[in-house]
Amino acid sequence: MFPEQITRTDPGELIRCRDSNQAMVESQKENDKSIKTDAALFHEVDNALWKDVTFRATDYDNISVRVLGRIVYLFGHVISLTNQHRAERALQSIPNLLGVNNYLIPDDQLLAEVSSALGSLEHTYNCKFFTGVSHGVVLLSGNVNDATLILLAEKCASSNPNVRGVINSVRIEGGDLDLNNQPFLQPIIGEEIFFLNGVSGSVKQVIINPDNRCVIAMTIQGQFTDQQQELKSFNNGEIRTPERLIVISVNLIRYLTRDSGFLYINSDERERYENFEPALFHMPNSGWVPPYPYCTKEVLFPFDYQAVDYGVVTEQQLLREQLPANDSLGG
Repeated sequence: MFPEQITRTDPGELIRCRDSNQAMVESQKENDKSIKTDAALFHEVDNALWKDVTFRATDYDNISVRVLGRIVYLFGHVISLTNQHRAERALQSIPNLLGVNNYLIPDDQLLAEVSSALGSLEHTYNCKFFTGVSHGVVLLSGNVNDATLILLAEKCASSNPNVRGVINSVRIEGGDLDLNNQPFLQPIIGEEIFFLNGVSGSVKQVIINPDNRCVIAMTIQGQFTDQQQELKSFNNGEIRTPERLIVISVNLIRYLTRDSGFLYINSDERERYENFEPALFHMPNSGWVPPYPYCTKEVLFPFDYQAVDYGVVTEQQLLREQLPANDSLGG
């Protein structure tokens, strides 16, 4: 068993978003051996989680692991409180491990929290929402008699900082079911994104709709075909395409893996994407918690989103606010 004295303080982004190279430099100043020990322990932890057949089948791909100072930090989403404890038990036989800080978020616990928050809307407006949670993604459905309630429910659910995103299928009573065609996708920062013609770039930041915490677009850096911006090299006369930062809607993503992504378009289809304009976006407020697996510095908001506060919104605020429609990118 792990020592009882190890405290479980919430590290926020201090550990999960800490630059691994910087962490190694700081550790090296103290002890070269500790770096090798942490690296070896990381592989043992990863192997122990993989060997648990149930955990591997349900949650392995939805978590991340950090090891610092022989202490394991677990982040991400699991399907149940049982699996949160299962992950910790899987590591108990690893020698030289000082402890585990388990910050995995169980779906059943998150479901209870979101359902409780929505309860105030149901009581006030005499309506009923049906809620599900899958690895931190909230699924909303139900019938209401006012379109404003659809947005209120969405923002109420997304006000929980542990929610990765909200898929809103609530509809007006008697109306047609108008499903949002925008997929729930989370491009990984740094992963390579390929156009149909083989040109690629890397993801630098994601653009999130703060009403539902879903990624609506991403910025990609690379050398993309653009005849207007091609420059001739003075050295050998060859055509050189300058590096650019562009914005691409998630609706243009055909497929994502953990290492790479593939688009529906060619790099020369410039009418399908835009150059990145910093004036159109801004960083979240410092108190806003980004959805897993992102860090605050990796997230941008569209500037046309009008809201007073992007932090945790109280139920009273939710009932008072009249939410504007969000003219989000790619929606």
